Amino acid sequence: MSTTPHQAIYRRWRAQTFEQIVGQEAVVETLRNGVRSGRTSHAYLFVGPRGTGKTSLARILAKAINCTDLHDGEPCDVCPSCVAIRDGRALDVQEFDAASNNTVGDMRELLPRVFTAPSDLRRKVFIIDEVQRISQGWDVLLKTLEEPPDHAVFVFCTTDSSGIRPAVLSRVQRFDFRRLTVPEITGKLQMILNADGRTAEPAAIDLVARLAAGGMRDAESMLDQLLATDSGTLTADKVREVLGLVDEETIEAFLVALVSGEAIAGIEILDELEEHGRDLRAFTEQAIERLRTALVASLGRGSPGGLAASGAATLSAAARRLASIDPTRSGPGGLRLQLELALLAPLEARAAALAPFPTDRPVAQPRPVTTEVAPAPVAIGPELEPAHRAAPGRRDTAPAPASKPAPPAQAASHPAAPAPAPGSAAQVPAPSAQPPKTRNGPTLQTLLERWAEIVEVISKSPPTKPLIVACRPVGVDGSVVTLGFPEAQSFFKDVAERRKAILEDGVSRVLGVPVSVRCVAANVEVSPLPADPDSARLLNEFRRIYGEDVVDVKDID
Repeated sequence: MSTTPHQAIYRRWRAQTFEQIVGQEAVVETLRNGVRSGRTSHAYLFVGPRGTGKTSLARILAKAINCTDLHDGEPCDVCPSCVAIRDGRALDVQEFDAASNNTVGDMRELLPRVFTAPSDLRRKVFIIDEVQRISQGWDVLLKTLEEPPDHAVFVFCTTDSSGIRPAVLSRVQRFDFRRLTVPEITGKLQMILNADGRTAEPAAIDLVARLAAGGMRDAESMLDQLLATDSGTLTADKVREVLGLVDEETIEAFLVALVSGEAIAGIEILDELEEHGRDLRAFTEQAIERLRTALVASLGRGSPGGLAASGAATLSAAARRLASIDPTRSGPGGLRLQLELALLAPLEARAAALAPFPTDRPVAQPRPVTTEVAPAPVAIGPELEPAHRAAPGRRDTAPAPASKPAPPAQAASHPAAPAPAPGSAAQVPAPSAQPPKTRNGPTLQTLLERWAEIVEVISKSPPTKPLIVACRPVGVDGSVVTLGFPEAQSFFKDVAERRKAILEDGVSRVLGVPVSVRCVAANVEVSPLPADPDSARLLNEFRRIYGEDVVDVKDID
């Protein structure tokens, strides 16, 4: 039995020369040309996702600068300098982790090392990883970075350059590292398997490469874990079992339930996943990736069958629901509840669109809300009065607007036009030349009839969807539409006031006339889900899972 300790694959297979770097051809060629021509910089900044070769390339650059047997800009990897750097024994190549060494004091301790002459190599190389974590320490390092000693070279590595000061960026050469493609990752994984004498199904290697999300180190770490399970051929099913993934058929079934609004079917799938110990976070990521693929296919790039046949609009709505999920939430229900709410969203929207405003009960409001105001009477002469006003028992030929008549006291409160002076001729146009004035705004009846369309239009904006679902129209005053929010959820009213422009735009587009929106807290009821068998089973399932727990609803930003 061998006593040699196991070394992780990503360490054994770390690139040692420019030629071994995978996927960063532009960066490699530029650095190699600089070494070949002797035009190396005193400071570099490597920016890119994790596991894409930033630190490995920084070490290779340190080798190339100090190699005693350089071949066309490529380090030999066998001379004493290259071997010392590869084994981590070179005192003149120092690596720092800025995640834990980022203070002013840490940078002050670094300065004497920078100005001390190299002991073994030609030049000193300082590799600082996670450099975006340095805050005030830059104040100490900036002057040295601008005018360093000739023997010093800095290589800064980061996954996020947005937190680095512009003064630092102007003093370095920046190189951006891209995510690796699936073929690039599968190529190296297959090479590792061949060297270790192991076999794997192409589908298994492809699955690992896709899960790595462009990072070679993540792919190598997963492969190391998988190869430790047994010595047989690595299969796709084995990959899913070891990594806690879900098979494609289950992912597809859940997405079909999400898109079609079959909430019970989706909940049953979630029950089965938890029974088998599957990670819901990894499941959510798989579902999002599969839904994205289907969405792209629905736009004409890929197979139009299967889930893609649902259409881009339907798939994008489902994708928004999944994308809004916070997998790190640790509150009541956690990730499971968020997935169930995503399944419920189509039923909620359908119920809100179909539920009429409860007009059979009085509406209690904190202040009076005028439901209808009749147009002010128009001053007319005696010649027009018999033709304009309908006698009792007689109907006008033009249909009257669907609104309540104004009370006599209200009509009398409007001042009449002054009578013409004696002896003056009143200029009264003929009835055919000026028809009677009509109201410009909508009526409450029209608003109620078009309410389902309004909910559908405004719900397309995720920030305003909960607002329009929670409210009901309670009144119309000319062009002002009053929306009532339940008193128990008055915070919705406050949020709606800040997003009133979106509400006004949606209502105006449906009604075809410009309106203003007024938000009040009122004693309104939001009708429950339709009393169909599926909804009943859904509610019973929620009661079984959560009992009588009450979840506090936070304010909306």
